[in-house]
Amino acid sequence: MRIALVVHKFPPNSFGGTEVYTYNLARALSQRHNVFVFYRDDGDGDLFREEWKQREGFTAWRVGRAFHASQANPAALFLDTFLNPDIERSYRNFLTSVKPDVVHFQHVMSLSYRLIAQTKKQGLPCLVTLHDYWFICANSQLVWPDGQICKAKNWGLNCVRCASVRVGKSWAKFAGPIIAPVFRMRDQLVRRALLKADLLISPSQFLINRYVKEGFPEKRFVLLENGIDVSKIRSEVWQPSPDGRLRVTYLGALAWHKGVHIIVEAFRDIPPERAVLRIFGDPNIFPEYMERLRQMANRTNTFFEGLIPNDQIGRVLANTDIIVVPSLWYENSPVVIQEARAMGIPIIASAHGALCEKVRDGIDGLLVPPGDVAAWRAAIQRLLDEPDLLSRLRAGVRPPMTMEEHVGRLEEIYSKVVGSKTNR
Repeated sequence: MRIALVVHKFPPNSFGGTEVYTYNLARALSQRHNVFVFYRDDGDGDLFREEWKQREGFTAWRVGRAFHASQANPAALFLDTFLNPDIERSYRNFLTSVKPDVVHFQHVMSLSYRLIAQTKKQGLPCLVTLHDYWFICANSQLVWPDGQICKAKNWGLNCVRCASVRVGKSWAKFAGPIIAPVFRMRDQLVRRALLKADLLISPSQFLINRYVKEGFPEKRFVLLENGIDVSKIRSEVWQPSPDGRLRVTYLGALAWHKGVHIIVEAFRDIPPERAVLRIFGDPNIFPEYMERLRQMANRTNTFFEGLIPNDQIGRVLANTDIIVVPSLWYENSPVVIQEARAMGIPIIASAHGALCEKVRDGIDGLLVPPGDVAAWRAAIQRLLDEPDLLSRLRAGVRPPMTMEEHVGRLEEIYSKVVGSKTNR
């Protein structure tokens, strides 16, 4: 089968959860199929570019142009997140050249919402895996800049207030009645685009429920957990703490919506002789937030280790007792949870969103109220005060869905989608 995967970013230039999943999926599918990946990667220069590149068993079509966010006005930044005629033209060339049997969208943010319609216009079956809330929220996370969950758009007025804080334009919130229709238009366009897909895949029931609440038909969804390449993780062997200290690890983006400051603050009063917090993530993405973390950290027990190469995650996990996921937004299916499960490591996670599906409180981890520093400190202290708790949680950890198992399920889905298209 000829399979096209479409994603907004891709390794080695970006290592977010969606990107890593798509990369591993492309490698796994290419064992039995012809796989082509279409993605955006901006760079230097003024001209729009297209570039083919052979990767590990698959072909990547990279498109991009010189787009410097610091030099763009807010309107251009906003438009660039969902509409790009240049990328649409390149995508048409991609489809003509590749002639795929099925197109599997992973994300169209910063590509163009119209790529889905273009696919259908050429008579090709397509499906979309939803990794976040981009089709119902312009910032994709349903969370306000102060960490509060967004409960309603209020006809786009709340979207304007949220965006005005994010782009640092306080005056924009006063123009809400003028700007709000633009957000409503964006929502209508991307919603119609998503409904053109033949099938929607979600790694969590929570995300399905949230989209259904926004009016999407539940019958269009299939629940399927993302697969993970466990080979590099299981090549390492978990080692107990050599000095007896509890080893707590955060692996992920150093961004405020990830709640890293919550666990850093919670750790300030944890005795350094009893526990240590190691934080792995790129410090250069949000430098102001990174500086805030450094200033609030207890330097005797909290250590910022920088960005860890993807092939070294197994080594980090082999020297970890507990993984923390203190997210303030509604996570869907964090890769780090699957990675931890592959090593048999329990997780402490925020008790909201799909995290309540991924972590079973008291069985393979602990669930803690999001944003509650005292509760997070109490959870760490509980592990210190109950010596047997960690081993009990380790015993309850379930293995993750491997990429091989995941690909088997996807092949069944692809065959059904292609078959139903052929039989029409």
